[in-house]
Amino acid sequence: MRSLKVNKSHYKSIALLMAMLIALSPFAIDSFLSAMPLMATFYGVTINVIELTITVYFLGFAIGNFFGGPLSDTFGRKTIALIGIGLYGVSALTIPFCTQIELVLLLRFVQAFGGGFATVTSNLFIRDLYSGKQVAKLITVTAMIMMLAPLFAPIIGSYITFYQGWQGVFCFLFLFAVLLFVVFVVFIPESREKKHLTKTITAKQLVQKYKVFFDDKKSVVFLFSICFPIAGLYVFITSSSFIYLDYFGVEVERFPFIFGANILLNIVLSLLNAILLKYYKPIKLLQVGLLLQLTTALLLLATILLNYDTFWNVFVLIVFFIGSLGLIFGNGSAIILDINPEASGSANATLGIFRFVLGFLAGTLIAVFHSDNLVPIGVAMFTCSLIGNTFFYFYKKLAN
Repeated sequence: MRSLKVNKSHYKSIALLMAMLIALSPFAIDSFLSAMPLMATFYGVTINVIELTITVYFLGFAIGNFFGGPLSDTFGRKTIALIGIGLYGVSALTIPFCTQIELVLLLRFVQAFGGGFATVTSNLFIRDLYSGKQVAKLITVTAMIMMLAPLFAPIIGSYITFYQGWQGVFCFLFLFAVLLFVVFVVFIPESREKKHLTKTITAKQLVQKYKVFFDDKKSVVFLFSICFPIAGLYVFITSSSFIYLDYFGVEVERFPFIFGANILLNIVLSLLNAILLKYYKPIKLLQVGLLLQLTTALLLLATILLNYDTFWNVFVLIVFFIGSLGLIFGNGSAIILDINPEASGSANATLGIFRFVLGFLAGTLIAVFHSDNLVPIGVAMFTCSLIGNTFFYFYKKLAN
C-alpha cells in the first residue's frame, strides 16, 4: 500500500478513481437538469417542486459528510466508501419506479446521503497514502478530473433524456455506481492503518471528533475562508438556468454547452496549479485564487448595477469567477487537512458539510429574493467571495 507513494502509475490511477468517487454528486445534480421539465409533467407538479430534488440533495450530502468522515476513521475508508456508493446506486435505481413525488424527494435525500458518505473519503484516501505537496498536487489533479463531470454531465443528461426519458438519467446514475463499486472492491486497498480501526464509535465519540476540529480556532477560520468562495459556485448552479435560459433567452439545446463552458477555466487553472506547486506553497496559490475571485465578483456586480450586463460580459466574468476555484479548492483542502492532522477525517467531513450547507442556504436565499434581473445573483456571489477573503485575512494573522 505505501508503495503507491512512489509508483507513478498508481499515482495516476488513484487520482482517476478518487475523481470518479467525487463525481457521484456532480453527475446526480448536473445530468438531471435537462430532465426536470419532463419529470414535472410526469408527476403533475410545477418545476419549483422538482427543484426541491436539488435542494434536498445538498442537504442530504452535507449530512452524509457529517457521519462519513468520523466513521471512516474507525471503520475504514474503503468500508464507508462502499456503503455510500451502495446507497447512492440503490436509490437511483428505485426513483424511476416511484409514483409519488414525495417518495422521490425521500430517495433523493438517501441518494445524497450515500454520495456524501462515500465522497468524504476521497481526500482521506489521498491523505493516508501521500504527504506534503503530494497531497495538494493530487487533490488538485483529482479536482481537475472531477470537474469534467459538470462539464459533460448536462450533455450526457440531455442525450439520455431525449432517448430514454427522465427515468434513463437515474438508470445511468445506477450503472455508474455499480461500476465504481466494483472498481473499489477490486483495486482500492484500505488506506487507514489497522491500529486505528477500532470498529466502534459512540455518539459522544462522534461529537468529540468534531469538537477536536472546532476547538482549533485556526481550523475554523480557515474553513470559512474556503467554504464561502465555494458557496459562490452553488449560487451559479442554482441560478444558471434563469441566467441563460430566462434572462438571456438562450435556446435549451445550447444550455448544456454554455453551462459546461463555465467549467473550462477551472480545469485549466487546476492543471496550472498542479504545475505551480513545484515552485510555490499552496497558501500562496490559494491567496491568488481568492483575490482573482473577489476581483471578478466585484466586476460582475458593478457590471450588473451599471446595466452593462450583456450576455458576453456576464458569461466571461462568471467563467473567471468559477475558474478561480481551480486555485482555491485543491490548495485549501490540502491546507485544512494539515492544520490539525489528528482530526483530518473530521476536518475533511466538516469541509464537505459546510460548503454544501452554505450552498443550500445561498440557493434558498436566491430563491427567496428572486427578481427579474441579475442583481440578487451578483450580490450573492460578491458577498460569498468577500466573506471568504475576509476570513482568509484573519487566518493569516492567526498563523503568523
